Amino acid sequence: MTLRIMTARPGVADPEARAMETAALGQAALPLVLLADDERELTDEMAAYLARYGLRTVVANSFPAALAIVESHRLDAIILDQRLGPVDTLPHLPELRARTDAPILIVTGNREETDRVLGLELGADDFLVKPVSGRELVARLRARIRRPGNMAAAVPRRDRWRLQPVERRLVRPDGSLLELTGAEFDLMAALAAQPGEVQTREALTLQVFRRAWRPGDRAVDNAVLHLRQKLAPELGERCIITIRQVGYVFIGFPNG
Repeated sequence: MTLRIMTARPGVADPEARAMETAALGQAALPLVLLADDERELTDEMAAYLARYGLRTVVANSFPAALAIVESHRLDAIILDQRLGPVDTLPHLPELRARTDAPILIVTGNREETDRVLGLELGADDFLVKPVSGRELVARLRARIRRPGNMAAAVPRRDRWRLQPVERRLVRPDGSLLELTGAEFDLMAALAAQPGEVQTREALTLQVFRRAWRPGDRAVDNAVLHLRQKLAPELGERCIITIRQVGYVFIGFPNG
């Protein structure tokens, strides 16, 4: 069986999938999978196919609906279309990852290696290129999903980091300040303004140092190195990702 992936048409949750999930309420060991795609025909097909393999499903036809489901359900996996209506979901992966540790499998028609690498860096666990084989989908889910009885636990919510441009301060969730130099603050502000987006060295040089970038110019690279070292103890070494020969991506603050 090959699952067809087509372009957007808004829809609502599949009645058959809802009925299947209701019937499975007494079977807590069955994994629950979120199908996030704006094509109702596709989610109907996926839900029916996955049901044959003992997988419960819940459907979202928009990105806000997907976020709501992530907040309200204990999911074991997420199947997420890269283009969910007008939304490119890759830049929003940190937002999803801050809310759940369920495996995220991206379905895409994009064969560009750069997007796949960026998606994996931002929190995706796997990519499936359209058209998707039903058998492959099930196999990839089974490889990623947690065993019955070990359901994915919700990630604890944390207070927000706060970037205060007037005071030029970065405030931790506990209210303490992360000490930054002027250049590091400007760099943090530029990166945080577009979380999940690739920002070039040329653009960052203009924003942070107010001059044009030149070949061999390492000012931005050095500023990123120092900023990453300060953020890493709390946000991890991969909080700012290097895109070779292009620039940098900030994955975003938790619950930002």
